[in-house]
Amino acid sequence: MNITKRQEQILELLRDAGHMSVRSLSELTYTSEASIRRDLLQLQNMYLIKRTHGGAGVLNDIDRAAPLSSRMAKNAVSKRKIACSAATLLRDDQIVMLDGSSTAGFLIPHIAKHKNIQLFTNNMLTAVNAINYGIKTHCIGGSSVNNSAVLSGAESYRRISEIQSDILFFSSHSLDKSGIISDPTEEENYLRTLMLANTRESVFLCDSEKFGRRSVYTLTSIDSVDVAVFDTAPYDLVTTCRVIITNK
Repeated sequence: MNITKRQEQILELLRDAGHMSVRSLSELTYTSEASIRRDLLQLQNMYLIKRTHGGAGVLNDIDRAAPLSSRMAKNAVSKRKIACSAATLLRDDQIVMLDGSSTAGFLIPHIAKHKNIQLFTNNMLTAVNAINYGIKTHCIGGSSVNNSAVLSGAESYRRISEIQSDILFFSSHSLDKSGIISDPTEEENYLRTLMLANTRESVFLCDSEKFGRRSVYTLTSIDSVDVAVFDTAPYDLVTTCRVIITNK
């Protein structure tokens, strides 16, 4: 996705000020507030800024979400272990939902061992991998998020609302000390909210790199999740959900 000259100007203004209102950006760029909001949405989807109520600000490193290709490679050993432990929750004849996360994608070889599974996912790479394993796969439609293989948007939201899954495996960018799960990407975060509302069992997959973080968009509390699978025990985290530790 290319950045327009006006978006470059917006980025420069935000870097100088740290945070600005939509009205101020509109006045300084001689652009309507509606156009500024569209620009801010595109810049956020490229992980260059974060939108706030009535404006936008520059991203701290903690708010940035890496592209899917780099996420797949990062902590691959831990993610495979998490997927292996989470796979003990799978059963034959289930309707399985995987979110767009790289961690959930590591479950595909385990899902393939079960009979009569129907798989739904908004990650095109995960869907292709599942098809290659012979899994009956449904790729949820939508628009590419940040030029990646992950899909979201109005079409995805509508489709998810029509599906009732037996089990959902999902991840997110951040888990803070109070148990709040959050993410820097608004579209993916909202889609996960719909996934959580339309599943019988929810399983949160989280490696230790995500501990102690907080991102701009809150997804849910870990106490609202049925099962959490970690590579190591989160320090001082107290939760009512069932916890599985892979390295225990």
